[in-house]
Amino acid sequence: MTVIGAINGLICLSKPSYSDMSTIPPPHSMLPRLHYETSIRFGFDPKTDDYKLVKLTGLRDTANCFGSVKEWVQVEVYSMRKKSWEFITQPFPSYITRIKNNDYLCVDGHDGHLHWENKIEETIVAFDLGSETFREILLPDSILDSNHRFHRLVVLDGKLCEISCRYDGAWEVWVMEEYGVPQSWVKRHVFPKFTFASWRLPFGFTSHNELLHVDEHAQLVLYDLVANKTKLTPKKQIANKIVEYVDSLVWV
Repeated sequence: MTVIGAINGLICLSKPSYSDMSTIPPPHSMLPRLHYETSIRFGFDPKTDDYKLVKLTGLRDTANCFGSVKEWVQVEVYSMRKKSWEFITQPFPSYITRIKNNDYLCVDGHDGHLHWENKIEETIVAFDLGSETFREILLPDSILDSNHRFHRLVVLDGKLCEISCRYDGAWEVWVMEEYGVPQSWVKRHVFPKFTFASWRLPFGFTSHNELLHVDEHAQLVLYDLVANKTKLTPKKQIANKIVEYVDSLVWV
């Protein structure tokens, strides 16, 4: 079983075995996985009060590194209101050949948008669930310089956020104060390298603004930004995705 995404207490699962669920029909086109890369996101559009799945399909580029695509061949959208899949006319940006799919803490559906990180050009690709169109968002300039090793897209205080690791071992937390405006990136926090006893990139933030990361014993740890305290969770590290529990009245 795989967690595709979660929003408003509604969780989208692949190959579940629960009775209290709604089964989504397969997409129109099921291309062979041997030759194609796929990426699926789940989100909510507040303008139309609709939950949607978005599936990207790209032709694998076997001559390059794993996960690369030669071209994105199709984009399909499933609407829970319409209960059907549809192809959209605007393609995924063709020059983006590698995207990140390792967002452990579900952040999809933010403000009616889905997001993919471009691994080559280092931008964020946003999909508007209402207009069903793509756009790109630039990252902070300082994240793109040679002093940063890697970064992860998360959400903090209901806003897009990037957690970035510098080569000196410190972590920076950048928040986009105005959605879609690159000039509004603000550096909120800097954690020295001794703050986390782990080389792993933190997973992200909870709705209570607690930073979720992993210690040297593979234990999930919550760090309170305000109180400057940490607490252990009862579970060991999870390999797939982490979903924060939210009470929901959404009927599927």
